[in-house]
Amino acid sequence: MPVISFASPKGGVGKSTSALLLASGLAAANASVTVIDGDPNKTLQGWAESSDNSGFEVIGLPSDDEIIDIIEASAAKSQFVIVDLEGTANLAMSRAISRTDLVIIPLQASPVDARQASRAIKLVINEGKALRRSIPYRMLFTRVNPAIATRDEKEIRAQFIASEIATFQTAINDRAAFRAMFTHYVSLWDLKPEDVNGLDKAQQNAAKFVREVTEVIRGQIGNAEAA
Repeated sequence: MPVISFASPKGGVGKSTSALLLASGLAAANASVTVIDGDPNKTLQGWAESSDNSGFEVIGLPSDDEIIDIIEASAAKSQFVIVDLEGTANLAMSRAISRTDLVIIPLQASPVDARQASRAIKLVINEGKALRRSIPYRMLFTRVNPAIATRDEKEIRAQFIASEIATFQTAINDRAAFRAMFTHYVSLWDLKPEDVNGLDKAQQNAAKFVREVTEVIRGQIGNAEAA
């Protein structure tokens, strides 16, 4: 079953939030999901431990020697495996990426984030070279203004297109509901309208992201079968 990893060398880009949106969105659609929290901050593990009903299993920070075995065991029992990786390049990140079907690299629409995201791209490419295979990756814009794309976002997207860097069309908007997941320790789909403003728009945004991820995965599986 597909393994999807979230990787970014820069903190504060919404990596764990995006991973939680994907995991909870897939679980809400009745898919079985295992999340491996490989980030020392233990954001997702802490969230799951405080949640009454996460809807998916969360495995805490494996060691470098364990991570491949845990990914493979999780993939054997779950329809989706989501790995939230540590921000810095290390052995665990390298080993996790080697077992990944799609690497998602979150970034905010700023030149600083774009430069830092390029480090994650190089890591994925170099790992693929070592394995003699291509490891698919996609950039994910996060915390964007839902009303209008900034000049920086437009310019960075144009640069990605020119460089043939795959990027999700869907961006994760800057929504209070996404922060409320960590305030109330519930998934976006279990929040109540009285808990936070704009919940319906946040759910629509997240659902669109989940659909695009599954479409990308489905396309990769189809291409692999055709080959």
